[in-house]
Amino acid sequence: MLDVSSTEKGMLMPRMTSAQRVAISNPAEGLLVYDTDENALYFYDGGNWKKFVDENSTNDYSGWADYVDGTYTSASPLVLTANTKVTLPNDANTIRDGQKPVDIAEFYDPTTSKIIGRDGDGLNITIEFKVRPTANMNTKITVAIDIGSPVGEIYTRDFITSKGVGVEHYYLSSISAYTLNTWATNGGIIKIESDNTTEVYDIRFVFTRTHKAR
Repeated sequence: MLDVSSTEKGMLMPRMTSAQRVAISNPAEGLLVYDTDENALYFYDGGNWKKFVDENSTNDYSGWADYVDGTYTSASPLVLTANTKVTLPNDANTIRDGQKPVDIAEFYDPTTSKIIGRDGDGLNITIEFKVRPTANMNTKITVAIDIGSPVGEIYTRDFITSKGVGVEHYYLSSISAYTLNTWATNGGIIKIESDNTTEVYDIRFVFTRTHKAR
């Protein structure tokens, strides 16, 4: 048995990059190494490499951010033409992202209107806006996320307003999503369509990472 003791020094594990670690041939169960790419200790459990984490590190990779549009207001709304699908705009004039995960620069890119996908992440998406139909009939509002070819639109939601010209309605939808392959490659764009002419304003997106890809 090896017994090492000191009150002034510690024991230095073998140090290597992530590529070198995963390239170890037939690692022994219980093998310990220090990964210099991730600045973390790893041990091999007999089937997979496991990362040592501190009590705060898990929270560091979850979090949320809030993006509020500043262009379309009650006085100057976005006007939807009947049966014409468009991108739901959000210029991210106001951003609250002090609680976003430490490894995410942004959830949403206002220059492209894309929700950024990270392969394997779990993401909760909250979409809020107000609608004001300009036709005196029931109006159906359809919202979906378009992640491009070959998948197209997913997470479609319908919202039907009551009759009434100029009556304000509040839309709120929460989508539990996961971002794989196509979304990670193309990004996701929120699309909106109305079957009657409608005004849309006070647009807000909130993104919360619920799972970090492994």
